[in-house]
Amino acid sequence: MKIIKIIIIVLSVFLTFGYTLTLFNVVKEISITQQSLKFFLIGFGVFLPLWFGWFKRNHFFSTFEHELTHLLVGLLFFKKPSRFHATENDGGHIMLQSSNFIITLAPYFLPTFTLLLLPLYLIINLEFYKYFFTLLGFLTSYHIFSTLQEFGFHQSDISKTGKVFSCFFLVFANIVCYGFLITFVIGGFNYGWSFIKNGFFVSADWIIYVVNLVKGMV
Repeated sequence: MKIIKIIIIVLSVFLTFGYTLTLFNVVKEISITQQSLKFFLIGFGVFLPLWFGWFKRNHFFSTFEHELTHLLVGLLFFKKPSRFHATENDGGHIMLQSSNFIITLAPYFLPTFTLLLLPLYLIINLEFYKYFFTLLGFLTSYHIFSTLQEFGFHQSDISKTGKVFSCFFLVFANIVCYGFLITFVIGGFNYGWSFIKNGFFVSADWIIYVVNLVKGMV
């Protein structure tokens, strides 16, 4: 198991570099006047006073989302749930048939409410896009701040998967998730999937380059 974690850490380093480089090339071409991005940023900013004024001190929604994320990702892995519990002040927990590191760490990189909103983009009329992207920015802001508040080495999820492993994997996973969201806001699903594909190929190129470099030194 330890060797598998080491391999994932090494891959996470290359993938982090590849996706960061890909995202940088996208971001440097962004125009702040683009309508979808403008409304996204408006929604993001609207949430800030709500966070500091109320959400930061009321933990039920963040706890509920946290446990819901465990549940949904567990279902993707065909893990049968047997208990779901979320409270305002006493945390929460979910019992699954079994788990893995992706299920365990999912709440720290998957913006669940934001992702659940994305399918609406395919069915709503163009006139409602401004409301869609405003709400998307609002929910994204909520997830970022709630995740920053709840993340810590004291968390059982982090301890369970290992502090070093969690840090390397979560840096990569967050760059991919938020990179996809940013590119989606700019150009829709096609642009988002292009980011995923291009980041993978850039990472693969660097892996091949380093492997060949090491071979040349041996």
